[in-house]
Amino acid sequence: MMKKVIVHNLKTIPKDAAIYWDNNGSGFAKQLEIRKQIKTFCEQPDIKSAWLSRKRISTSKSLKEFKEFNSPKHFFSMFDEGDDNFQVFYTEKSA
Repeated sequence: MMKKVIVHNLKTIPKDAAIYWDNNGSGFAKQLEIRKQIKTFCEQPDIKSAWLSRKRISTSKSLKEFKEFNSPKHFFSMFDEGDDNFQVFYTEKSA
């Protein structure tokens, strides 16, 4: 089974949110709560998204380049550990 990887800077979601997907059902109520927060964030009218690559580079390097180029205010992504590409949802900083 692939492990979930969750990267974000949202205050409404715990930093270790991926553990609620990886521990065989315990914490399911917490997972539902987190899913609701994710849905709320990702369905905002002003949300943007981009696809990033992890092929031959680390997730953190890929995110760092994304942040330098896009300057997101908030961002969120969830993907499987073995994925080469992943989608990130983000809001832009107000001008």
